[in-house]
Amino acid sequence: MACTAVFGLVMAGPAEAQSAVVTVSPAAADPAYATSLTVQGRGFQSVRNGHGGIYVFFGWVSDPAGGAWRPSKGGASGVTFRYVQDKETKDNNGYQRFVAFPGSDTASSANGGTIADNGTWSTKLTIPGAKFKTADRSGAVSEVDCLRTRCGVITVGAHGVVNANNETFTPVSFAVPNQQPAPPPPQKATTPATPPPAVTTTTPPPTTTSTTAVTTSNVETTSPDQTPQPAAQSQPLGSGDGPNLWLIIGIPVLVLVAVGGLVVSRRRLTARKESNDE
Repeated sequence: MACTAVFGLVMAGPAEAQSAVVTVSPAAADPAYATSLTVQGRGFQSVRNGHGGIYVFFGWVSDPAGGAWRPSKGGASGVTFRYVQDKETKDNNGYQRFVAFPGSDTASSANGGTIADNGTWSTKLTIPGAKFKTADRSGAVSEVDCLRTRCGVITVGAHGVVNANNETFTPVSFAVPNQQPAPPPPQKATTPATPPPAVTTTTPPPTTTSTTAVTTSNVETTSPDQTPQPAAQSQPLGSGDGPNLWLIIGIPVLVLVAVGGLVVSRRRLTARKESNDE
């Protein structure tokens, strides 16, 4: 958008301009991200059918208070003022705007509207952030940090026409936009802690525990209170136990035979006695 235009022509024509004033909304831009500004002007000199109009830039000026940066005072782009450069087309990225005079022969290329006969205009301007790179007329690139130096909206005469009446600088500050605090995380419903059940300890009665140790030769059982006696086991009769066995068996048999004989004899005596009595 005529980034390297030479502001050599001095505007001639009506001088019915009041002091030009520019307002910017919002007043603060985001330092890290692009911000779209609404820029409005009043008191500008409007030249019907005049060539050109005004350029609207965002950038830095060397002498904001004294005005030595102005093209009408010998200032030059890349020396006394620097700005965010953009394509020199109507459909650029919005970093530069051209606001044309009404009925101008260059009005078809304007992308910021027209200066009304009463000297008012309005347009949109995009600020890329607090830092930007710019090139001077020799092509040397430098970076401008608007967090360290004052930057703002610049207006100058367009298409090489120098017009002191339309040269302004309006500072723009930088601040992180107000952000709503993140809502606190939802609290989880809590229930009263249930105390652990009481632990009842019951001591069982002492029991006798026996431990059996098994070996290849014998079985040993131990008890804390008593020593068990070995169980009686039957032993096979040897060859020398024959007479004793006959004695053990024969004596009871003889006794039974004797008792039986006595019983039989007694019965016989009783039978005889009864027979005699008859």
